[in-house]
Amino acid sequence: MCIVKETKAAVQNEAANSDEFSNQRVPMSARKGMLSLLTVSLGYVFVVTSMQAGGNIGAGLNFQDTVLAVLVSSVILAVLSCAMGVISAKSGLSLGLLSKYSFGKAGTYVPVAIVVITTIGWFSIDAYLIGQTTNTLFPIIPIVPVAILGGLGMTFTAMRGMKWMTYLSNVAVPLIIVFGIISMVLAVNSAGGIAGMMAIPQENPVDFGQAVAWGVGSYAVGAVMFTPDIMRFSKNARTAIIVMIITMMIGNTFMLLSGAIGSVVTGTPDVAIMLSMQGLLAPAFLVLVLNIWSTAQGCVYSGSMSLNSVVPKVKRTWLVVGFGIIGIIFALIGFYNYFGSYIDFLSASVPPLGGIFLADFLVTYRQDYPDMDTVDLPTVNIAGFIAWIVGFVVNRINIGIGMPVINCIIVAFVVKAILGKVMGSGLKTKA
Repeated sequence: MCIVKETKAAVQNEAANSDEFSNQRVPMSARKGMLSLLTVSLGYVFVVTSMQAGGNIGAGLNFQDTVLAVLVSSVILAVLSCAMGVISAKSGLSLGLLSKYSFGKAGTYVPVAIVVITTIGWFSIDAYLIGQTTNTLFPIIPIVPVAILGGLGMTFTAMRGMKWMTYLSNVAVPLIIVFGIISMVLAVNSAGGIAGMMAIPQENPVDFGQAVAWGVGSYAVGAVMFTPDIMRFSKNARTAIIVMIITMMIGNTFMLLSGAIGSVVTGTPDVAIMLSMQGLLAPAFLVLVLNIWSTAQGCVYSGSMSLNSVVPKVKRTWLVVGFGIIGIIFALIGFYNYFGSYIDFLSASVPPLGGIFLADFLVTYRQDYPDMDTVDLPTVNIAGFIAWIVGFVVNRINIGIGMPVINCIIVAFVVKAILGKVMGSGLKTKA
């Protein structure tokens, strides 16, 4: 009998592993080493939005202040990412499962829907960009076939899970950093060195606080949305903290600075286009593909994980396939033209989730989420939605102090912590 039970448990664990533990905690036996987590995490932050934010910062501040603003924004993002990393490392829970504790069994559909739309939207943009930028580098190659092939490839690695994503990131991250540094050095030298960079006039001057806000806003959504899906595989909180500090202070800083330097010197924040302008066409194409691929596969992976948490009977593999097909279709019909206004809504709606999750982790559940097999979750957790709405409103209004993206996280944390104490978690122990 004991052997039968052990065999059954092993089969169940293998099934959960093949589905990336989308509906349960990641067991310690499946946790991963620091290096594999670091390369995947760095792959997530290599996003076009960070380069574009860096370009805006570089156009608005002198070079010295640009570097300082980038560093300050990366520190803020590191703190936020570390908080989310500790929560997921200690709980072993994905974003979708964390949402169930904070918003209830039915309530979780709202944040999951936002994650799904976001990840499909970002994936569609990445699929189109891989076609568009390839066409820019090699005009003879049409956009559509490359966008389709790129979309299929990115979907495939996401389907294979963390293992294949790690393989790709192990190749992509070092190459992107090496060629990115080469490109930035060439750009700075062409401008006359650091002194030349300092002498370049600002096209659109902005104050320092606004520049920092741009830097934080470039990845605040990702810090909250994507960190749990990666760091739940961390063996301990210390590893998660180290990984997220390196990710933000090196990876995010690298992306912002490359965008800032490229935009000021060459007129483009995109490191791939910058490399091509510097005569490095082959590295430009390599960086283009790897940069977009490492981010897009993460979008499909995290989106399918969140969706699988609310439709557990559907295998994650089929959800990934669906994500890829829809994302490619969206890329071909021009969804990227309509995604900008949604990103604005996203930047206000997602960051407060970080405060809510942190309040639940520290106050409501005291760093110990109960197993879902032993409790009944409430259908809707009203406290979570009240904190979310208040945080959203604070993000949309200017209260005159601090940065909206930080203010909303703090306010959401305070409101959820208080309501959690007053209203309780809503959990009921199963008979």
